[in-house]
Amino acid sequence: MTSDSTHLLKRIAASDWLIAGLVSLLFLFLRWATWYIGLPPLEWVLLAGAMVLFFAARSLVFPVIMLILVTTGSLLGNLIHVFEDGLVPFSLFQVFYILSIAVFVLRWFMTGFSGLRKTGFELELALFFSLIFLSILWTPDAERAFLHAIRIVVLSGLLFLFVNWIHKPGQISLVIYATIGVGSLLGFIAIYGTVTNPIAIMQDVVTGGARMAGRARIGQVDPNVFASLFFLPLAYTASLSFSKQSEIWKRVIATAFFVILLATVLVTFSRSSWVATLVMLLFLAVTYRQFNLFLIAALAAAVVVTFSPEVRYLLMNILNRFIDLFTGGVDTSNYLRIVLLQTSFHIFFDSWLLGVGWRGFSDAFLSYHSLQDTLGVYEPHNVIYLVYTELGLVGLLLFVFIVYKIFKLAWENTQFETGPEVKIISRALLATLIAYAVFYQFIGSGFTDNQLWITTGLAISLNQYLKRGAPPD
Repeated sequence: MTSDSTHLLKRIAASDWLIAGLVSLLFLFLRWATWYIGLPPLEWVLLAGAMVLFFAARSLVFPVIMLILVTTGSLLGNLIHVFEDGLVPFSLFQVFYILSIAVFVLRWFMTGFSGLRKTGFELELALFFSLIFLSILWTPDAERAFLHAIRIVVLSGLLFLFVNWIHKPGQISLVIYATIGVGSLLGFIAIYGTVTNPIAIMQDVVTGGARMAGRARIGQVDPNVFASLFFLPLAYTASLSFSKQSEIWKRVIATAFFVILLATVLVTFSRSSWVATLVMLLFLAVTYRQFNLFLIAALAAAVVVTFSPEVRYLLMNILNRFIDLFTGGVDTSNYLRIVLLQTSFHIFFDSWLLGVGWRGFSDAFLSYHSLQDTLGVYEPHNVIYLVYTELGLVGLLLFVFIVYKIFKLAWENTQFETGPEVKIISRALLATLIAYAVFYQFIGSGFTDNQLWITTGLAISLNQYLKRGAPPD
């Protein structure tokens, strides 16, 4: 970065506070004017737009701000839409991501086109994406496949942003703190809405959790996806709570947030996320050798259950759905997952080399079963058989190699001799990736998961920092 460009960026940062003051005064004037005239509070729209522009300007100097906005926008999902009445409503994640790309290009131009960091996955992703686009030639719904492929390619750009804008572990901590704060707020709302609605709890007990309206899913269509948003903040708060090298007050605060986040995952009634969370916590417990904490948590839960009938009903529902996940029985969800898995083998052997084409699983599945037989379920519920049915053996080998490389990199992060903060971050990121690996054995939408791309970007950024031999904390 040249001295002139550095000076220019500092001047922009200094002027932002003056702009913020002027916007605040303008907001107060408009608030008074609209109240006096009797108009709707349109100044809130101006304030929101001014705040976005303010943070975008600040991110020219501190680009991690945009990463925080992108991450929190991903957590909020479809809870807030921009241009909601328009032809294409934008979520906050989409708005912040577009702004991030604009800031990236502008910052790159202002710094004299300085060198850009690579992720280390360019070749593997290029080959995998090329196979996806090639398979569109023989997929049944080429337009749908093309749009889905474009979406994945665009999301992969998150890796590039994180690698180029994360320069030290403290910045990773800021992103994770943002997920903890926003996640805890969403979690409190979800828990309160569930516990204070015993009728919904009982209906979930009777229907085996099939009643979607009684399951927490704030900002998301699928409660399973909503539950998966909490893997990273859960892993970090658990890792911090387990770490004996951290100050006691940090561990206490982390434990409090952990309880809220864990309860949020429970009230989603998402069995796939429960299993993923359990595996993640067992990994962290073994890593930190903290098995006594599970006993303490069980005793605390027993006390709460004893004095709260609503929580008892809730726990009964959670326990029944968790047991059904392994026993099967009359659970329709489990039965259909087995049917999908069995049929995936038939589809694979029909087109074993290059598959049936991207997004072609549903059409191939319906050639074996009718919608009446599967109660309208025909989408893949596992990311592995999605790959080997749609992209064949070639796609599966590429996919397995990419996943192996990501986990190898995340494992390397935990092996560096670093300070406690970096240890906590590295173990939390690895635990989160493990949770996603388990979770997407039950769900097939992993390629478009914003949080998974963000977690991967954080892991790659930390690995590059550690390999540069920088100070540990």
